[in-house]
Amino acid sequence: MSLYYDPILDVHHKLPVMVAVINALYLAPHRPSDARRLYEAGLGMLGVLGDGSPKVIGERNTGVALLLSREWGLDETATRLAAGADATYEPTWDTGRGEFTWGFGLDEEHPRGQFNAIMAAAEATAPGAWTALATERSRPTSEAEVVGVDFPTVAMRRAEWDADALHLASAPMNDNVVGQPTSWRITWRGDPTGWEVTVGDNAPVDTRVDNDDLVIDTVVGAHRYTVSRVPGSTLGLE
Repeated sequence: MSLYYDPILDVHHKLPVMVAVINALYLAPHRPSDARRLYEAGLGMLGVLGDGSPKVIGERNTGVALLLSREWGLDETATRLAAGADATYEPTWDTGRGEFTWGFGLDEEHPRGQFNAIMAAAEATAPGAWTALATERSRPTSEAEVVGVDFPTVAMRRAEWDADALHLASAPMNDNVVGQPTSWRITWRGDPTGWEVTVGDNAPVDTRVDNDDLVIDTVVGAHRYTVSRVPGSTLGLE
């Protein structure tokens, strides 16, 4: 298997088939049948497919294999890989920062970025999600966009547009920051004055317009917000 080919020098960067899962990740959205062949060949050689005990196959390969297993709905393989990662890779909550990472037994001051990135993607994915990233438009230009979030003090657990309203769900970094003032902006190509914000609990919320953006002033916490058209307003997104 060739990970990289230089056509000028006619040189292949070759890897054994057992790590072909790396190439399968990039092929999956565009050449799914070829990607599946590489995935099955590599994981078959490593003894990951089918039933059995929890399994890990190296920090990055485990994350890639877990992501593709969930992408294709291969639940048995995904369960083995996830169980192996949970037992081996030191999944850790930093409650002070509200941050979840894997240590991978590296004993490093900061979690290893590349390894954590693919494991986080594998944790967050759902069947077909990886393919959709490459083959579907991320959002129509008429949708609203949330910007200026005070991360990591505030994280957005949800920011979803359903054609009638924008639904948001915030989460605090930790209990110590709950109740602190915070704000973020909603930007779009339409007129922001025809929209209002409601909150699903008793959290204070005020809105104002600044440079054609709708600014939401509120407090840090686990809250749900809905941004919708003011009743009777004819204003909308362009």
